[in-house]
Amino acid sequence: MVGLTVALPLAQASVFDSVPKASAAHVQDSWTSPHDLALEAQAPVSLIPFPQQVKWTGGEMDVSHVGRVVTRSNWKGKKVYSKLATACADASSQLQGDETLTVYCVKSSDFLPAQHKDEGYKLVINEKGVELTAATDAGFFYGVQTLRQMLATGKGKLPYCEIVDWPAFAHRGYMQDCGRNFRSVERIKEELALAAMLKVNTFHWHLTDYPAWHVQCNAYPQLNAPKHRTRDKNDTYSYDQIREVIQFAAARNITVIPELDMPGHSAYFERAFGFKMHTEQGMKIVGELLDEFCKEIPAEMCPIIHFGADEVRIPNAAQFVDFVTKKLQSHGRTPMQWASTRDLPVGEFSIEQRWGEGAELVAKSIPSGRIKRRAFDSTMGYANLLDPALLVRRYFFMRPCGTAAGDDKRLGTIICIWPDGKVDNKEYIPGMCAMWPGMMAMAERSWKGGGADGDHLPLEMTAANTASSRAFALFETRMQVLSRTLFKDEAFPYWPESSVKWVVVEPVNTKDAEGVREQVLSGQFAGVKTRHAHGANLYFRTRPDTGYLGMFTHTKPGHTAWAITEIEADEAGPQKFMVGFDAPARSNRRYTGVPKNGEWSGCGTRIWLNGKEIKSPRTYKLAGKNNHPGNAWNFEAPLDPEEIWWVQEPIEIELQKGKNVFIIEQPYVGEHQSWGVSLIPVKD
Repeated sequence: MVGLTVALPLAQASVFDSVPKASAAHVQDSWTSPHDLALEAQAPVSLIPFPQQVKWTGGEMDVSHVGRVVTRSNWKGKKVYSKLATACADASSQLQGDETLTVYCVKSSDFLPAQHKDEGYKLVINEKGVELTAATDAGFFYGVQTLRQMLATGKGKLPYCEIVDWPAFAHRGYMQDCGRNFRSVERIKEELALAAMLKVNTFHWHLTDYPAWHVQCNAYPQLNAPKHRTRDKNDTYSYDQIREVIQFAAARNITVIPELDMPGHSAYFERAFGFKMHTEQGMKIVGELLDEFCKEIPAEMCPIIHFGADEVRIPNAAQFVDFVTKKLQSHGRTPMQWASTRDLPVGEFSIEQRWGEGAELVAKSIPSGRIKRRAFDSTMGYANLLDPALLVRRYFFMRPCGTAAGDDKRLGTIICIWPDGKVDNKEYIPGMCAMWPGMMAMAERSWKGGGADGDHLPLEMTAANTASSRAFALFETRMQVLSRTLFKDEAFPYWPESSVKWVVVEPVNTKDAEGVREQVLSGQFAGVKTRHAHGANLYFRTRPDTGYLGMFTHTKPGHTAWAITEIEADEAGPQKFMVGFDAPARSNRRYTGVPKNGEWSGCGTRIWLNGKEIKSPRTYKLAGKNNHPGNAWNFEAPLDPEEIWWVQEPIEIELQKGKNVFIIEQPYVGEHQSWGVSLIPVKD
């Protein structure tokens, strides 16, 4: 691979100098980081989330030969902190040396404000050793997670430091849809262990959906019968397995919220019984199902049960919600429901999970004032709907519950992973949905909090010298380091993008594209409207299911835009790029299809490099197929990796020494297209 520098100030012939200054759009930078960026830039280790308070005190401890983490404590008697023990065992499992690192543990909360003592901790590393102070098992657990990241990313050294840390929000969670695509217990546990390292503490486990009731059912075995299922026909979670997952999660300070979706998303129920859930006969069975589940999974293991209640219209909505919520309360459970305009009314004592706030708010954080009861915020974007860059940007810049920190109503956030369509190889799901990059951004923001409103930044990044861009670039570096260490065995479809800048020629009617193309290729911009843009991923206008987000939200199909960037190569030779122009939401599958061989997209994308048009080197077995202009909900043809550009291998493009100019022409052919440009240099 050639060495390269992306979009640095170039020679006078640079296209960035050719654009009239008056026509270059500038995104206002009102966002500020909740921590001092200088402290982050100085950090000798990569930590996600970044601590609330940290001092790098100089000096370091050699831990290059550590293979085991153990504790000593200041408390007397036989008191055992089981989560602390789990944290040390998990940390030791990833070390390979023959030396022991002893962590001296002190039980105290004097260093923390009262509202933060439940999960807060203090970590001091100096010439005397490692001291961890906390008031609770959870606090000790999170202190070890910070230490674990330091051991993994410190290159054999532990920097001397003083860290005081606590979460801004009480709940920091993720959801897996195992109702549509069954995941093995072993894999779920692997993911829980990884999530715990990011201080995630809530797992929303979606267990039932249209294809099947994947929970063991003793009262009505027909619910588990393969003939009534449309996917994963022989897969059922036994009660023993559900308890096993809950116990595994609890040992890592993660609360499991199981979801039994009703009365919507329940086609399997009608197939099994011949009538719907909300009927008199159906409600009787629903009551028995909840009785059985609550008997098998006791309240101390599972204090919250989510019963869905989404995307359904029934004549007895209030009656159904009242029946289910009272049934759950009778078993000592707190009910939880989805909450949008398309769902059943939220019961008086239910926690609401906000997910759809209407078209006027789809690009913004939920207004804090809209939250009137206990609520989780899932409005920042589903992992299956957005591409990796937009998902990460939204969670990094937008505010959970529209506020800087949680309270008794604003509980936190849950990032949702909904691979609605059938996936044959379930190991593709984290990559297709950019699960880990999205979760890292969620974990950062929900732990750190922050009062600034960054709603505008996911769609148009600011210039490299702004505070928001510097903060995002530093976060990208932390993600990249963790992806190559603690997450090295996981699909991680994210590549740092902050260093790329563009000139964008704003959309013109496609019938006029030929004349504008000639101007662009000749470097003449007189008479065309241009703007500067930043970030390797440009969003012109996304699909309606994401609210037509982007730079040109009011532009309709039948227009064409151009994006121009320059890349400096230290020497001639091949350079790897991730290149993509459209991909389906993993839910409704709307998009322009797999490109034909030699083409860049299904929407007519063209690329010129240094004045010469280049063709895509990729070949596809599905070339030219799967153009879906309409929704394809619950699509039974398995999603193929060829349809998702970010799960494929990078493309090698030959660069010349010095400046290389890329010109990308991108037509907008239909509202099923996510209209934009991604050209990301990949650095080894």
